[in-house]
Amino acid sequence: MKNRFLEKVKDWLGSDEEVMKAKLPRKGMSAIEGRKESIDPNKIEIIIVSDNHMQTEGLKKVLAYHDDVDYFLHCGDSNLDHDHELMKPFITVKGNTDFKQRYWDEEEVKLANGELIWMTHGHEHRVGQGVDGLLRVTKRSKPRPSIILYGHTHVVDVKMIDGCLIINPGSISLPRDGIKRTYAKLVVTPESYDVTILDVKDHSLVREFQFPR
Repeated sequence: MKNRFLEKVKDWLGSDEEVMKAKLPRKGMSAIEGRKESIDPNKIEIIIVSDNHMQTEGLKKVLAYHDDVDYFLHCGDSNLDHDHELMKPFITVKGNTDFKQRYWDEEEVKLANGELIWMTHGHEHRVGQGVDGLLRVTKRSKPRPSIILYGHTHVVDVKMIDGCLIINPGSISLPRDGIKRTYAKLVVTPESYDVTILDVKDHSLVREFQFPR
C-alpha cells in the first residue's frame, strides 16, 4: 500500500521521493503551531472522529456544534482530500480506503500541556483483534505517548492500559456496534481524562468514561 501510494504521489508531483515527502502537508504540525498559544493547558478539549467514508453530513454537524474546542482529530478513512473544506480543521491520518488522499499513516500531536498523542488508523496493526499491536509500537517510542487514537473497526473502544489512554470513537457514519453514529470528545485536565461518546445526530450522550491522572 505504501509503495503504491508513493508511486502515485511521485506522478502527481513529478519529483523524487525525498522532494515528495517534503511537499506532503504535515497538517498536524502546522495546526498545533497556529493554535497553541490560545489553548489552556489545564483544560484541553479535543474532538475525535473516524471513518466517515466520504459522507460529509456528520463532519458538518460536529464542526458546527464544537466550534470552540482546541483540537479536531480524524483517525482516517475520510475519503476526502486534505484540502477539502471540511478536512482543513482536522489533523488526519491515512486509512485503508484513503487511496488517493495525501495523509501520513500516523501523526504525533503534542498538546499544550506537553502530553503526546499518537494516532493511526489501525488497519496495519490488526486492531480488529485488539490493541496489542498499537501498544507494542508506542512502548518503543521515546517519549512514549500517553494517549493512543485509532479507528478502522467502526466500534467504540475506550480503555486505560498501562497508564495509556486508548480511544476509538466509532464511526461517524457507518457504525458496526449499534445504530448510533458516534464521535468522541476528550477533555484533559491535571486531574483526569474525561471521555464522552456522542451521537452525531443530536450530540447527545451515548457513553462516558473518566480516568484519574
